[in-house]
Amino acid sequence: IKPDILLVPVSGTYVMTAQEAARAVEKIKPKVAIPMHYGTLVGRVDDAKEFRNMVKSCEVQILTKE
Repeated sequence: IKPDILLVPVSGTYVMTAQEAARAVEKIKPKVAIPMHYGTLVGRVDDAKEFRNMVKSCEVQILTKE
């Protein structure tokens, strides 16, 4: 499977940590990775930023609420 877009949970609470998510992205190799499940009930916005800083194989888009 070679997805164009991959939504990746990064909070580390009940799901992958930012570091684990970055390793998953390196294996899956999407064109774009979008972190999710952070900054509301669990996790921090910094989890998404940490994820973005670790991923080198594709574009990372951090989406914000409008």
